[in-house]
This record gives sequence, C-alpha cells and structure tokens, in this order.
Amino acid sequence: MKKQSWNDIAGDSITEKMQSLGITVGSKADIRKLAEIADAVGGEAVVYFEKDLAETSTYEADLRDFAGEEEFNRPFIQAHSFIKFGSENDPTFPARLQEFPLMITVIEVAERREGSRVIPYIKGLMPFLDEFDVDAEPEGTFID
Repeated sequence: MKKQSWNDIAGDSITEKMQSLGITVGSKADIRKLAEIADAVGGEAVVYFEKDLAETSTYEADLRDFAGEEEFNRPFIQAHSFIKFGSENDPTFPARLQEFPLMITVIEVAERREGSRVIPYIKGLMPFLDEFDVDAEPEGTFID
C-alpha cells in the first residue's frame, strides 16, 4: 500500500475511512495489513496482549499509564514493532506469517492527538495460544 494522506481517504468519519481500507471493528485482520495501513496513512496499529485492558481502557490512557515503560515491557505493542522483533529473533518468522497469518481482532478505530497532530489508530487484540488452529483456513485478507 502506498502512502496516502489521511484526509484523502474516502469517508466522513474514522470508522468510514477505516472501512474503506478494509478494517472494521469486530473483524479480524492480518497483523501485516494493520502495520501496512498504519504506515501508509501516518497512523498507528497497536496490538494488545491483555483482553480486559484492550476492551476497557483507551489507547491514549494506556500511553500515559505506561509512558515510563519501554515498548517491549508494556501489555501492548505497535504492530510493526512486533513484526520487526519477531523477524530479528527468528529468520523464519516472515515466512511463517505468510503461511499462518496472525489474525488480530479489531477492537477500536479512533484518532488521538499529539500536540496539534491528529493520529489515526487501529487497536487490536492478539489471539491467545488456545485460539490458534493451524488446520483452519485463514480469516480475513492481506493485500500486497
């Protein structure tokens, strides 16, 4: 996906804009697609490891609450950081993501402010180990 201005994406609301990019709350999306969309629109795709936190807190509050923590010590991480870490620590990781896409449940699409800058974001929940079924057909899609 090539870079594009957030303002040029079809839709009047954050929800409509994300839907035009193939992202809807409650659906699942490939972590690679989430990272790609975030990079293309100058936004963020954040993946949570804790269901309760993902469903009951706001991303902005979590950024404040965990401001003193390094990214890898928080209960959430940027999708591109997760992919980069996996790839650096296991050279087979990208191939495994291709074969077995890591499907993230989209919890929220919203915008946050950083000074005068508005940053669109996708908040998702990492699947738990017992939810993986390597024999199942992948859900969702990834667009190269």
